[in-house]
Amino acid sequence: MLNSKKMLAIACLALSLNACKKQEEIAPVETAPVSTLAVSATNATAVNLISNVVVASGAASQISTLLKGAVYYTDRTYAVTSVPDSLTNLPMIKTTNADKWSTSASYLKFSLSQAATVYVALDPRAKSLPSWLKSWQKLNAIIELNDSKVGHYELYSKNYAAGSVELGSANATGAAGIENQYFVLAKAKPVVTPPSTPDDSAPIDNTSFMLGVNGHSLGIPAYTSVSPEEQISLLKKMGMTCYRQNINFGSDGSIPNAKVFNPLYAAAKANGVTILPMVNSTTLNLNASEKDSYAAGNLLGSKLAAKNSAYFKYYELANELDLKCIKSGNGDKAADYDLNKLKIIAAYLKGLDDGIKASQPDAKTMIDASWLHYYFLQYMEAYGNKFDIVAWHWYSDMETTATRIKIPDISVKVGSMFGNKPIWFTEVGQRPDKVADIDQAQSDFLFAFAKKMKQNPRVKAVLCYELFNEPQRGTVEQNYGLIKWTVPYSQYTMKTVAHTFSNNRF
Repeated sequence: MLNSKKMLAIACLALSLNACKKQEEIAPVETAPVSTLAVSATNATAVNLISNVVVASGAASQISTLLKGAVYYTDRTYAVTSVPDSLTNLPMIKTTNADKWSTSASYLKFSLSQAATVYVALDPRAKSLPSWLKSWQKLNAIIELNDSKVGHYELYSKNYAAGSVELGSANATGAAGIENQYFVLAKAKPVVTPPSTPDDSAPIDNTSFMLGVNGHSLGIPAYTSVSPEEQISLLKKMGMTCYRQNINFGSDGSIPNAKVFNPLYAAAKANGVTILPMVNSTTLNLNASEKDSYAAGNLLGSKLAAKNSAYFKYYELANELDLKCIKSGNGDKAADYDLNKLKIIAAYLKGLDDGIKASQPDAKTMIDASWLHYYFLQYMEAYGNKFDIVAWHWYSDMETTATRIKIPDISVKVGSMFGNKPIWFTEVGQRPDKVADIDQAQSDFLFAFAKKMKQNPRVKAVLCYELFNEPQRGTVEQNYGLIKWTVPYSQYTMKTVAHTFSNNRF
């Protein structure tokens, strides 16, 4: 999992793309102002998603696009100064602020061409909400404005099916303290296939596409408070057949906390779920010699496979070691890396791979990288590392940036570089920062990405990050889960994404 420093590094890399353009080995990009590209792409969305806008007062309304600098009323010049990333470029209904004292229960009507989340941006001075708005979900994010009296509007959301939507006025019955009219946004929901009933008796074919999730079942409170059987039951409910676990294997190859692992494995096996161990590089020393690094990896690999071959077929060799040796750039060429550290890591991973296969010849191994760090795995291959599977880590901010630089499908880009090796996305997640409605954004990204990856026959697995929110690990980790805690750690509920996967089988 990328921590906050690594996330910052990724963001910096993305910002430096234009400066590094002459040195990059990726295809050149036609340049155009970002705002122009965004508006041209989203105006069509606005027209298609929202139509038939009618205001009870007869005042003018306008379908527009939410961007920094956008004017949000038809009769005022106040403008937006900051927008949450997840709401940028959404279609917007500009209302008339002169209607702010209207008490109509049927102030605004419009049509949606497909199911969508509707957002109301409301005056934060409200002492009481209008009755029609009280059932809506209040979000943590805000939209900042250049109005000197009101520096921001708060956000409320509600899901609607395709068809007619009717909203009351800001000062309809129940409202108090509201001195401005609201404006409206809408975000289309992805089109999903009808739910199917899984055949629980059918055998699991782990050579085909697997949907799965990451977990920290061997020591994190968010997991140890839930029985292994219940964790596997949650996976099965979402149609998932792979559970990735970080494991610090002992020097003798043993699994720590066997009292937790053994029932987890038993429940997984009984339900056709593959446990993927991420082998933590506990014996890697970047200051050691190349020879000693190979020996350390080989010893750990041979011992852990000798002890655990009955449990595992697949092994992910360490976690994001590309980030331990990259210096700058996008990671797609040698100059981006500390070559001495790269060589030590290559020796260690080769030893680990050789050791595992010496004890378990039929084992399948994978090495991971993230962002555009292709050269890291190319170097591993050139060094003689015989890993079987390309593992990749991918997050929503990477997807957004990659699309901008004309890499619309990272699996195609990666697949073009590594022969016929299968590809596993062993970490895929929605960044929780700067997102207005994290539950909906997470569901939209993860479902769409998994669906897209399944279309590529080279991609054999997509593993979401992660099963449970982890409040004890800070503000970032507490939002990545597919399941959130209502009372840590005794009561939990499935987030939107968990329901989406539960209702749509891959």
